[in-house]
Order: sequence, then C-alpha cells, then structure tokens
Amino acid sequence: MPVPDTTRVHGGIGLLLDWIDALRSADLDRIRTLLDPRVTWHGLTDELACGGREEVIGAIEGQLPMCMGAEALELVVAPDHLILGTRNRSLPDPPGVSLGGQIYNVYELGDGRIREIRDFAARRDALRAAGVDGEDEWR
Repeated sequence: MPVPDTTRVHGGIGLLLDWIDALRSADLDRIRTLLDPRVTWHGLTDELACGGREEVIGAIEGQLPMCMGAEALELVVAPDHLILGTRNRSLPDPPGVSLGGQIYNVYELGDGRIREIRDFAARRDALRAAGVDGEDEWR
C-alpha cells in the first residue's frame, strides 16, 4: 500500500515545507505552483515589495538555491495564514531596519496557494498580522 505524501497537503505545515524545499532546490516550477498568480510580497521596507507571481519569482530567483543557514526555524499555522520564523545571525539588515538576526514571513493563503507574503522584524507583529495575537501557547 502506498504511503500518502503528507507534505503535499493544501495549506498547513506541508505547504510551508514545500515552499522551503522548493527554495532550497531552486525549483522555479514548484515555486510557481505554490504562488497565486496575483501574489504580493511586502518586504520590511516599501522598496522591498513586488506584485504578481513573475515579479515575486524574479525577486528571489537570483538567491536560488537558497541556503537556509538558519540556526532555528519556527513554523506556525494560523487560520488562512502560515508563519515562518528564521533565526540566522548573519541576516543582513535592510536600510533602517534592525533584524537582530531574526525575520518572520507571514504567508496568507487562498485556494491552497500563497496569496500574500509579508515580512516582519518582530515575532509579535507577525503573529498579530496572522490573527493569532494573544494566542501564542509556546512557553
């Protein structure tokens, strides 16, 4: 009996793991299928923003394959949202923003695809943006 591929579940941790794997393996076709055609990406500053699947892919294409180089990852599932927190002391700070070695990406989902990506320097802001403000149960 074949084992179901649980990483291909629409939404949830599986979608986030697919995203990370596609970035690590530089699989542009897979990245394309994970993104809604009208996806928007709001970076930490207004200058770091793009709209539409091809523009988002163009923004990350030169960084592929993406080396995670992370010391820690945090994956959080929220209603219609996913959060990826990354700790990496070598993360560069964008102009005017101090990351302190951590960044949080909030993914808004629609129809099993990433509809919007928003970057945050602070965990509490990412949780609030995903609608889980005050519901963090980690100790």
